[in-house]
Amino acid sequence: DIQLSVKAQEEWSTYSIKERGAFLRIVAEIIQSKRDEFAHLITAEMGKPLREAYYEIDKTHTAFDYYIPNAEQHLANEFVQTNASKSYISFEPLGIILSIMPWNFPFWQVFRFAVPSLMAGNVTILKHAPNVPQCAEAIHQLFQDERLPKHLLVNCFLTNDDVAKLIAKPEIAGVTFTGSDTTGAIIAGLAGQNIKKCVVELGGNDPFIVLDDADLDLAIAGAIKSRSINSGQSCNAAKRFIVTEKNYAVFIEKLTEA
Repeated sequence: DIQLSVKAQEEWSTYSIKERGAFLRIVAEIIQSKRDEFAHLITAEMGKPLREAYYEIDKTHTAFDYYIPNAEQHLANEFVQTNASKSYISFEPLGIILSIMPWNFPFWQVFRFAVPSLMAGNVTILKHAPNVPQCAEAIHQLFQDERLPKHLLVNCFLTNDDVAKLIAKPEIAGVTFTGSDTTGAIIAGLAGQNIKKCVVELGGNDPFIVLDDADLDLAIAGAIKSRSINSGQSCNAAKRFIVTEKNYAVFIEKLTEA
């Protein structure tokens, strides 16, 4: 399976940025054509309201809409002043990137990584969260379209031990992870041991702060939305509320009522 990704990487890196963008537009068009199917799939596996599942699919399109037209600018050579006659920084593909993705936004999280990575000339092996296997397989199938180069993104159902072994493989150029601090520390440690590029986006604990001069009705509305959006499964949701003494009693009363 890794060798399939190696061959895919060798081919994909030879395409121009415009050609990569044209291929990814095909993926975006398929997602749009299956919007209803994918939204229902997200709700069935992840549990968010269907309205928010549609929102996630629509948000997924923004990754294509942003990175495809802007990739050439992002990846353009950057000329720098040195003692040499000509010096520049060139942005080249890294290779195969292992992506370990969370279940709270099973489509958006994958594509917010995959689209810019693919535009940069990399291919990816996806290890999705184990409780969204149908979403993972649906994403895999998107890239099986006969109009696309093969194996640009492949989903593999891996155990934690499999992941550790895969990170150690010389064919894997880097790893990206979104999830908990605890698991992120392990992933980063494994990447470090194997001298691999690594990006980890970890959990936060964001305070919702209500000061003396707050508009309490507005604050209550924001608090309810922040804590309940995406069925409460959002990394930037309010995890704790800090309220000044002046507003504390009224805030608690209004929040409970709301």
